[in-house]
Amino acid sequence: MANLTNQKDKLSLLRPILERRSIRNFSKKTVSKKEIEIILEAGQRAPTSCGIQFYSYIQVNSQRKRKMILDLVKENKALETAPLWVFICCDAARPLKMFEHLQIDSYLGESTKLLHSLIDASLSAQNIVIAAESLGLSSVFTIYHWRALEQISKLLDLPMNVLPLLLLCIGYPKEKPPLRPRRSGRIIWHKNKYIMPKKETILRDYNRANIELKRTKYFSENVDGLAHHWEKKFTRNEMVLREKNLRSVLQKHGFLPKNV
Repeated sequence: MANLTNQKDKLSLLRPILERRSIRNFSKKTVSKKEIEIILEAGQRAPTSCGIQFYSYIQVNSQRKRKMILDLVKENKALETAPLWVFICCDAARPLKMFEHLQIDSYLGESTKLLHSLIDASLSAQNIVIAAESLGLSSVFTIYHWRALEQISKLLDLPMNVLPLLLLCIGYPKEKPPLRPRRSGRIIWHKNKYIMPKKETILRDYNRANIELKRTKYFSENVDGLAHHWEKKFTRNEMVLREKNLRSVLQKHGFLPKNV
């Protein structure tokens, strides 16, 4: 019985991870200053390259700036209702400035800056999400600001070598959607080498997830399943234009070489 109880205790600690849902409709209850301090500390406890922390957080509580961002990204239920907005930024500017102040002869190329900051910022963001869940809060990641990355970077006064990677909405949930299906372990987990799953395995896994999402009414009325959803979301013309714009911003902010 003691072992069973111990196992349950361990699983209860994993609840914020195993039961996490993306929430897009939040209550009006505010997130307290103490809660923000706790999730900030949790974010900073994430693994980080050489202890540098290639990231920064920008909380947006100015209603004027919020409206300007909403005007740029268009209608978004999560952004409209979330009491706490936090931009998780890739930040190589501060580390470079620290090297300068310490008179360290160190070099970070564009690719190195990009990879280090992407990893550090993403790990930190996930820590924040799990900490928020543990406090009874909920969240959702958004990348809608990528539609207007340059304008929003200017609005946030971001210098060279800083990029707004994720916009994290946090608050108390006003909904409880079902857990969404994930890919089967048999096509995710590999041993010693990568093995492309067979066609029937990939399609079987797709059909399982698609049926479950339809059952839980994940799709809007004009979308008939995941394939249709992806086809509408990642149209070739739109993605080619987005890719061009993203590459331009990454180059401008020092995260890609100019000749790429």
